[in-house]
Amino acid sequence: MQNTMQCVIKAAPGEGNLELVERPIPKVGPNDVLIKVHAMAVCGTDVHIMMWNPFASTRMKPPMIIGHEFSGEVVEKGELVSQINIGDAVSGETHIVCNTCETCHNGNQHVCPHTKVIGLSRDGALAEYISIPAENAIVFKKFANWEQLSLMEPFVASVHAATQFDLVGKSVAVIGCGPIGAMGIGVAKYAGAARIVAIEPVASRGQKGLDMGADVLIDPIKNDVATAVPAANNGEKVDVVLDFSGNVGAIQSCLTYIKPEGKIAVLGLSSKNLTFQLDEFVYRGLTLKGIAGRRMYKDWETGKGLLARGLDLSPIITHKLPMSEFQEGLRLMKTGECCKCVLIP
Repeated sequence: MQNTMQCVIKAAPGEGNLELVERPIPKVGPNDVLIKVHAMAVCGTDVHIMMWNPFASTRMKPPMIIGHEFSGEVVEKGELVSQINIGDAVSGETHIVCNTCETCHNGNQHVCPHTKVIGLSRDGALAEYISIPAENAIVFKKFANWEQLSLMEPFVASVHAATQFDLVGKSVAVIGCGPIGAMGIGVAKYAGAARIVAIEPVASRGQKGLDMGADVLIDPIKNDVATAVPAANNGEKVDVVLDFSGNVGAIQSCLTYIKPEGKIAVLGLSSKNLTFQLDEFVYRGLTLKGIAGRRMYKDWETGKGLLARGLDLSPIITHKLPMSEFQEGLRLMKTGECCKCVLIP
């Protein structure tokens, strides 16, 4: 094996400053595995890093390798690693947690306050090789291809959101049909939802929602969701709302079409304030749950089961490019011209 690799780094603070460079292949600690990367999916986080907005500038200290959605093959392992073998196909859990704090000990590693994030607070996967703790390498015995396997990290986040509440026989509204929202629709369908109403203003994204199993698509710009959603659900309000948009207006609007005792799970992010009338929320018995990352490692195992059952993620990948064209991949993600763009080393 050679001693160096190609990788994409954030070379310095500020907008842009992304470079394809040669670096030494990372060393492997006693509890780590070295992975030869076969595919990397471009994420909105990578766009934030490119734009150097407050999300990125307050979390990253360049120079650093970017990227965190990947698949690959284990080519080396540390002396204390026993559960993973050379040649195993893996994806990776992005959050590296301490496993020693009270939060972790209570089984809530996904919200560990000491989390280090691959591709943001430590070197990432937009590279030919990446070294990560063995516990963060998730082995897949069966998978469609390397490209789909690179989607596992966001897919399992959608699993977290769509399995937060019991969906069997329930009507579900999904706000936002970007990559995670579209995958969430697929999960909701396999989780037993009786009817799925997708809410998305961008036609191409809405089509992805339909491709993944939504029964009907509503454009919230052209329609009043307060009446359109019940009309699409046989005249009834919905039982569950899954938000993948982070649009506070859309989240507030869902109160007009959700049933009493309805459940709302929010994975989308926004820095804006969400306001609602508290007594209405209390008297109607509504539940609002924030979704952070992926429950370790329950959601990963659930995701494996859904894939084994036949959930197909191929509609999500719209573009494949060589790693050398990473700038184009970032542009496609920024403009929304792709659903998911996968880069190949």
